[in-house]
Amino acid sequence: MTTIHLQVAPRVGPAIPRGSRYAALAFIVLWRALADLGRSAKPRGKSPAQEAQEVRELAWSYRETDPGFAADLAAAADRHEQLHGMA
Repeated sequence: MTTIHLQVAPRVGPAIPRGSRYAALAFIVLWRALADLGRSAKPRGKSPAQEAQEVRELAWSYRETDPGFAADLAAAADRHEQLHGMA
């Protein structure tokens, strides 16, 4: 049977570097502040009529290349208007 002896050197220096907790806290506060700035800017929404019109224009552009897809898009625009009480 063989015996193994391991020698481990003691840690040199402080266990936690000075100021690291404060630097981590400052980073977290800055990160959250920047994340909140991104969330507060709400994009301006379009009305249901504008959305339906854009879908109809897209359907019109596919009319010659893929008539089935164009018909599906036009039907989706009609359903969108019905859903929002416009038709």
